[in-house]
Amino acid sequence: MKITGIQEASLPIGSAMRNASIAFDQMTASALAIRTDQTRDGQPLVGLAFDSIGRYAKGGLLRERFIPRLLAAPARDLLDEAGLIDPMRCVAILMRGEKQGGHGERSGAVGLLDAALWDLRAKQMGLPLWQCLGPSPGGAAPSAHIATYASCGHFTDNPDPQALRDEVAQCLALGYTSVKIKLSGRQAALDAQRLRSALDAGLNPGQLAVDLNGQWDKHCTDALAVLAEYPLAWVEEPAAPLDYAALTAFCQIHPGPVATGENLFSADDATNLLRYGGLRPALDRLQMDISLSYGVDEYHRMIEHALALGWTRQAFWPHAGHLFAAHVVAAWGLGSHESAPDASRLYGGFWDGVPVIQGHITLPRYPGVGFEHKANLMAVLQPLC
Repeated sequence: MKITGIQEASLPIGSAMRNASIAFDQMTASALAIRTDQTRDGQPLVGLAFDSIGRYAKGGLLRERFIPRLLAAPARDLLDEAGLIDPMRCVAILMRGEKQGGHGERSGAVGLLDAALWDLRAKQMGLPLWQCLGPSPGGAAPSAHIATYASCGHFTDNPDPQALRDEVAQCLALGYTSVKIKLSGRQAALDAQRLRSALDAGLNPGQLAVDLNGQWDKHCTDALAVLAEYPLAWVEEPAAPLDYAALTAFCQIHPGPVATGENLFSADDATNLLRYGGLRPALDRLQMDISLSYGVDEYHRMIEHALALGWTRQAFWPHAGHLFAAHVVAAWGLGSHESAPDASRLYGGFWDGVPVIQGHITLPRYPGVGFEHKANLMAVLQPLC
């Protein structure tokens, strides 16, 4: 098999919403297709990938560094002994000449290519991706039936508390049993109102998680008191990503579960979080993003490092809610999958016709990731093929 071309595009996915840290009106994402000289069932064999959400498109890095490296490599260097595309060998080629550390945006560019290569490999095998990713760290059996939760409740220009209540109620109507909303982390009165609105939709506090997007610090005592009123499912990203002292302080004060890690993009950074962030292995959750962190092999190392420090696979709840991540959760028996519940968005929902039932989904058995079976997403991927 030979790669004959790689096409990428930057897509606008902006919307009039924001969290406590950034606005999403100018947000973009990368889409990518790896074309080959093979066919399957009469169709060209193409590996597809769509970006993780919350970081911008990576077109410059892809075009200037990483795509040329992959295209310049001899075809034999990209394959395993069985003649299948080998994502780990490909990533090693992508990282030639790259210094350690300083991960920045390159980890997402490499992770996007890694995702497309895994989609390609699974299609070569004629299997869904979750059956192709190899043994789970710690030996969990793969299962197509996974837990999922709804991530919604962003800040908008509509101040009516009914709007947030209606949004959470819609998530429950779609079959989700746990919902995450955004809080400010700093404005106690606003956060108290938003908590009441979400709970009024029919949740109990143990079904509600809140995301502070790194805005809390030790001076936000009033906001902390609001959080303490409810036994919440978890508090996400309370402190700035690299402020381990602030995170430790929060964990010492707040008795409930904390979730964090989505803004750390390497196994080394994740290990430092576990060593110095004050997290509690029996209680907290880890949300490192697979596709923003160089891809599957690096994420596997993160889990291995965590297991060695007393964590379990079930503590891993990967960030972003894309279809690729759902396969990794299924393959390795991870704790849960994040989902943007609005299926009309490119990054929202699941494969067409796959429902959420009592907070779980069952992955379909389409070869690869199955992008071809989410019509609105495939409409933007198809021109790249």
